[in-house]
Amino acid sequence: MTAEAAPRAQVAETTLDSGPLALVEALLKTPATILRETRTGYGMIFRLSVVIAVTTSLVGFVMSLFSGGLQLVFVPLKLTLGIFCCALLCLPSLHVFSCLSGAEQRVKDTFAALLMGVALMGVLLVGFAPIAWIFSQATSSVAMMGAVHLAFLVTSSLLGLGLVNRALTAMNRHPVRTRLWSPLFILVVLQMTTTLRPLVGPADDALIHERSFFVSHWASTVTSPERELVRE
Repeated sequence: MTAEAAPRAQVAETTLDSGPLALVEALLKTPATILRETRTGYGMIFRLSVVIAVTTSLVGFVMSLFSGGLQLVFVPLKLTLGIFCCALLCLPSLHVFSCLSGAEQRVKDTFAALLMGVALMGVLLVGFAPIAWIFSQATSSVAMMGAVHLAFLVTSSLLGLGLVNRALTAMNRHPVRTRLWSPLFILVVLQMTTTLRPLVGPADDALIHERSFFVSHWASTVTSPERELVRE
């Protein structure tokens, strides 16, 4: 073993701590330790789910500060459930696409890799949250705030999907291509933001809104004469 390879081997064998922030640190620095523990049972899958729930709730709360009121409760709940639904809806296609690329992992392992990516996505969104809050205090435009949150959401999704690809590659010890699947996941997430509307702006009385493609909804939001949030 070379001098350069020795530190890498030591990192790969690092034991993951049980502290509340240990998993977050591992996602950012040593995801290999998480990947190893996902194969020993369902405990790591539960911990990843907790990270996703906490981070998306925090992000939803910051998002709801733009309008306040009932949105302080609705947005964190809708965003958390929406992200979990997106992951579950896209799991079958991820497993199929990875298997067609020569992967041999079980569905449980595919789910663990997907949760790692979504958890990283949530952590990154929390990192962007203070910036989003600053924008929310500087504008009353619903369209503007929607664009800011979408930019952060897409950026975080892309980085999270990169971790999913690396995790599947590490599981199978050869490259696993998910380039065709990744845009599908992002499209589902973007449609989720429209299906669960309004995530930005004041709450309305409708529990179920009319069906709308996210591009059409965005276009109508930008051109709507009531796109400014009225602050009292």
